[in-house]
Amino acid sequence: MINKSWSKASLFFFLMVAVIGTTLRAAGYFNIPLGYRNLVHAHSHTGFQGWVYTIMFLIITSIYISPEKLKKGKYSLQFKLTLLVLAGVLVSFSLQGYGLYSIVFSTLFQVLNYWFIYRFLKDTADTLSTQYSLQFIKTGLYFGLISTLLPYAIGITSAKGLNGTELYQSLIYTFLHFQYNGWFLFIVIGLFFRFLEIHVPAVNSTYIWYFYWLFTLAFIPATALSLLGMSFSSHLLFFAIFAAVFQIAGLICFLLIIKQMPFKLKSKSYLSKVFLYLFLISFVLKVTVQGLSVFPSMWELAFFEKNIVLAYLHLSLIGTISFLLIAWLFELGYLGHSHWTKTGSVLLISGYFITEIILMTGGLHWYYSQDWLIAGSAAMVSGVLAFIFSPVAGD
Repeated sequence: MINKSWSKASLFFFLMVAVIGTTLRAAGYFNIPLGYRNLVHAHSHTGFQGWVYTIMFLIITSIYISPEKLKKGKYSLQFKLTLLVLAGVLVSFSLQGYGLYSIVFSTLFQVLNYWFIYRFLKDTADTLSTQYSLQFIKTGLYFGLISTLLPYAIGITSAKGLNGTELYQSLIYTFLHFQYNGWFLFIVIGLFFRFLEIHVPAVNSTYIWYFYWLFTLAFIPATALSLLGMSFSSHLLFFAIFAAVFQIAGLICFLLIIKQMPFKLKSKSYLSKVFLYLFLISFVLKVTVQGLSVFPSMWELAFFEKNIVLAYLHLSLIGTISFLLIAWLFELGYLGHSHWTKTGSVLLISGYFITEIILMTGGLHWYYSQDWLIAGSAAMVSGVLAFIFSPVAGD
């Protein structure tokens, strides 16, 4: 069985991501004892692997894997080993950035990742194909498998002394695309549709399948949208336009699906609904912005304004991916209703909006305040900390 309290370990990694992010924001006010670049690497690796991966592991196994298969597949052992390895990832990247120990721990993580994907696909092979939510999740896992090949290409390129070249940067952007636009996003969308399967079973599945195929077919070409700032972007423009058109068409299908939802959703938790609605808003904004990036005036902002890039990444990773995962933590009872979770939700959401607004207005050269950015980041730290202190539902 999946122990609900294990979610606290995932939230701890989320806390570390928020703490490191706040530390990086405050770097101009005091000397950071660890290297700045090392912390940047620790921030991203802990965010992707420590927080998003582990909480997705818990949620999708809780929903789709029976207790018998959980035991047979040794999912409990998988999760515990993954936590140990990820502790090594956090410490090694913080201390040395890319080096011997961080590469060893990252490799061990990938081995455990392969084990998990293999077991999950095997244990859900006989699940009804009519569950469209599972189709999204399986597609996400396949994209995840493909993404694991890219670090090897990045490593070889780096070993040849090509750091900083367009080839190296292109591989980095492609890897990130496969991570947060690929397997993370597809799994999160699958979890959203699982929510509909449970609470709004009458939704027209035709639009869902249209949406699935439009987004799936657009995914590989959409890599071009991440590379429009390169010198060879003219050769990618056709693929970028193709992806943008398909994604916007998919978004229209998604909005038609949302239109069928009742205004007042049924849910086991009102906080689950709050984060679900925030996910919907963030997802629509994310796809719209990504589609518009095909226009020169937009991709120039996207590639040459660091604050715009950070705002988009946070829109994707916090507003879209993390908020949907938190919604499921409440839905499954991993987080209960208490003073801690209510306060934590207010702090996390407030901090998210503050940082997004400051990053966006700063990128547009309208208004920027480092103090407000630090305050927003600190609010998110406090919010996640409140979640960790909160009792598990039913305790």
